[in-house]
Amino acid sequence: MLRTILRTALGVVLGLLVGLLIILAVEGVGHTIFPPPPGVNLTDPAQLATVMAKIPTPAKFGVLLAWFLGTLGGAAVGNLIAGRRPWAGRIVTLLVLALSIFNMSDIPHPAWMAVSAVVLILFGGFVADRAFGQPRPR
Repeated sequence: MLRTILRTALGVVLGLLVGLLIILAVEGVGHTIFPPPPGVNLTDPAQLATVMAKIPTPAKFGVLLAWFLGTLGGAAVGNLIAGRRPWAGRIVTLLVLALSIFNMSDIPHPAWMAVSAVVLILFGGFVADRAFGQPRPR
């Protein structure tokens, strides 16, 4: 029992770490393709709110792709480390969702992007759950 709890906890921690690294990597590629305007302080939420309206739509799709792939990869890793127990991936999915909602509340995003983010994050978690959260038949 304790071993199962520890594996699940380790799965959550490492799954979240992997998911966030995937998100950072994909968003980094997006920032390379679509760099922010010169002189913008990326640590200032007020400036980011202004820039968000000017960011091209493909760049916004890149952010959505990053959140989907990060959730999928993180939840999959979490489930596998936890011994294909789906709760690790589900917790990772909820943590990524919470972090993205926090991000969207801090930096205003278009409504379509916020709705799409929630759907894609939950879908990424669902796919990881179905593919890596079920015990393999013997």
